[in-house]
Amino acid sequence: MKFSFTDDQRLFAEGLRDLLVNECPPSAVRESWDDRSGHLPRLWSQLGEMGVLGLLVPEADGGMGGSLIDAVLLFQELGRAGVPGPVLEHMVVGAPLLAAIDPAVVNGGHVTTAWIDGSPYIAHAHVASTIVTDGSVLTGFSHEDVHGVDGGRRIFTVTGGQRSPMTTETDRLRDSMAVASAAYLIGLGERMIDIAAEYARQREQFGKPIGSFQAVKHLMSDALLKVEFAKAPTYRAAWSLSTDSPTAGRDASMAKALASEAAYRASRGSMQVHGGIGYTWEADLQLFMKKAWALGRAYGDPVWHRRRVAASVLAPLG
Repeated sequence: MKFSFTDDQRLFAEGLRDLLVNECPPSAVRESWDDRSGHLPRLWSQLGEMGVLGLLVPEADGGMGGSLIDAVLLFQELGRAGVPGPVLEHMVVGAPLLAAIDPAVVNGGHVTTAWIDGSPYIAHAHVASTIVTDGSVLTGFSHEDVHGVDGGRRIFTVTGGQRSPMTTETDRLRDSMAVASAAYLIGLGERMIDIAAEYARQREQFGKPIGSFQAVKHLMSDALLKVEFAKAPTYRAAWSLSTDSPTAGRDASMAKALASEAAYRASRGSMQVHGGIGYTWEADLQLFMKKAWALGRAYGDPVWHRRRVAASVLAPLG
């Protein structure tokens, strides 16, 4: 299989990166943690205007009619910036499913999130007007905050509300969220490595930048190798889901397992470069590191996904 991104796909991702550099610097991410909103309304509106939130919505429903192949580089850029809020859940689940009955979701006028991974907690319930669940849509609910490690992905328990039945291909949605999360984690990994590299160029010991030491170089090159190695399986999984490949489930699990492990390795290596200061509130690293920890366990952790891959590969031998 020969696979490469088109010029349009790359240009869209570059345009999104330019927007996020200006509108979602670490100071903005930290602000969303400080005010406990876990959300940036101005950025959300800009993502809607740019067409990012409605990329996967069919053209007949007012969207751009894109596929996961079109979106995977965008997920990666969103992760590089550590964008807070339900951007993945809205793009992948809420907007495509609800656009036909609620056109306001296409540009983010109504915010949605998803509850499809079997977790007892729902991410972003405080900013969403609608939650897509397994086989239904929930509105008018009450939510109670649960302490979580990532202030940009706040989690809640939800009670009450009105449920409206909706036919959903839950397994496919979970796989799509696994791939979106994998791409986001790759972006997080790249950003943490960049932060650590910049710190290593500035921090000196024994009269030299610590980045000149072989141990630091090996640490970061190992982390970068993991992140780069996770890209091809993630792009393959996006292609598999977009083309209804019979191996789509296996490919999605491989992507999520490798990307979760890569982001964890990047967080661990970057923390070692920083030392204890990397975990302090003033350090940008902790914003991305904690998000990687939280998202790495969402929509299936690496152990669950590796077991799924093993079952898929070994089943024909049984």
